[in-house]
Amino acid sequence: MSDLRFKVGAVVLCNLGEHGWKLGRVIALHYREPQWPEEQTAPYQVILDDDNSLIYVPRDDDRLCREATAEDLKIIGRIDALAELPPGFESNADKTLGTDATLCCTGDGAEFGSASYRKGQCHGCTFCPKSWSYAELYSEHYRCVDRNGLKVSRQDVDLGTVLVGDSINLTASAALGSTEGFLQCPTLVRLPPGVHFSDDGRLAGQVNFDPHRDTTYRVEFVAVSTANWDNDAVGIVRLQISFLVEGNEAPDEFDIDAFDKKQQKARSSAGQAIENVWHTWERWERGELGNRATCDQICTMLSDLRSLLEQHPRLDNGLWWSQLGGFYMNVHKLLENTLFECELYLGYALTFGDAAVRQMAERNLEGCYQKRLLEAARFMWSDGAQQMIRGEWAKAAETMQAAASKKDGWGWAVNYGDIWIGEAAARLVHGAELIALGGSDAEKGTLLISQATRLLNKGVARANESKAFSTGGHPWASEISAALTTYKEFYERGSDTSDWLEAFKSRTLYWCAQVLAGTSPFPPKLRPRLEDAAALIQQLPGHND
Repeated sequence: MSDLRFKVGAVVLCNLGEHGWKLGRVIALHYREPQWPEEQTAPYQVILDDDNSLIYVPRDDDRLCREATAEDLKIIGRIDALAELPPGFESNADKTLGTDATLCCTGDGAEFGSASYRKGQCHGCTFCPKSWSYAELYSEHYRCVDRNGLKVSRQDVDLGTVLVGDSINLTASAALGSTEGFLQCPTLVRLPPGVHFSDDGRLAGQVNFDPHRDTTYRVEFVAVSTANWDNDAVGIVRLQISFLVEGNEAPDEFDIDAFDKKQQKARSSAGQAIENVWHTWERWERGELGNRATCDQICTMLSDLRSLLEQHPRLDNGLWWSQLGGFYMNVHKLLENTLFECELYLGYALTFGDAAVRQMAERNLEGCYQKRLLEAARFMWSDGAQQMIRGEWAKAAETMQAAASKKDGWGWAVNYGDIWIGEAAARLVHGAELIALGGSDAEKGTLLISQATRLLNKGVARANESKAFSTGGHPWASEISAALTTYKEFYERGSDTSDWLEAFKSRTLYWCAQVLAGTSPFPPKLRPRLEDAAALIQQLPGHND
């Protein structure tokens, strides 16, 4: 019997350091080479898919070798989430997501940088496809087109081979149904210098020398139009233009040595910035820095890195953009409103088309999408509290039930079963109101009281598991529990519950006000964004100049 995680035949991803994660298949367990000491073995021998080379995994560690997920296989099998699926995958992998898709291109959701996903609709995507980001369109973990069941129209154009100095002039086929909107999220960084792309899908210009690339290189440029997303005959239009560039040699007047030195200097500065961020984060983990000081220092360092990348946008094929987005996740963990930065820079890293960079970005984007769901749960919980303040008890209960369903009762910094506790309060009020009406409503009210009891028990159990409270437990939960006991006593005696109900409503409004004010034990109010989302979008490099 083996105590290893994988069996022979398992499909895995192996970490090859600077060469990124590679797909392979386990072909042997407890592997050893003849020259090794007798007691030395490696847990796995793996054959890699791309070149059939044999490697061994030195330790049975998820950081070195991990199971290949469906998303991993898609990332390897296609260049973005809108491309054709690899063989063996269903075209709609999210059939069980439900029917909460309410896409609409009016209101807040139509703005770039919108956080309308916090309303909990559209499967974690913003309301308007015309404002979808690189991550929402291209990431295998967001898959907003697939999740919301939109049609994809594809056009693939292969221009064959072009030489440096040749001209390109191509316009997307009008038969696709879209002649505008292609500048929403194009992968401009993949184009050769001198070649430009227009919103109407036109690619034109002269291919110039590119110092970032080899003598021969392949271009797989992708652009998307969502202009007709709500037209069932068109949907989302994905345009891919491919060609091979040859003769990419530096002209006599270009100083390649000076260019390389400039790139190396930028690379060294970027590496130092990341090292400084790590050092600051480790100080926070050791308790040497508070949250505010940690956020301020890391944000300053990341802002400096971003400025550097704005000057050297194509440095190392997008590697540092991926690092930039990944470290903004650390800031988000400290309750700063920076999920937008995470998604913006990780999504931009996807546009480079570098396999290793894409895998790195996608690993972080998996966590970003989950953070979207946590944010949605928190803000829906807050919406439910506002509904209770307005006296909309039934609606509040449904809102909080939907919030709890996002992440099993968790939210962004909502850690103590608060969403279940809030829903319990709403259902208790609604149930007592119905019972007071009598007749057929009383039976439904009794059911709601039972639901409130179960929800409260779940919330109390979560709060107790956290060990964040004294023997009195979560104060709101304790108060609801006492009120519920009193109500049941009144009900069993046939006493009038109207005074009890008014008193409980008053206390519930008090607790809802505490939720909205960010008073302990509830998470603090969301701080305003550190930087304007629209300005950050504008600062992204527009073309590979």
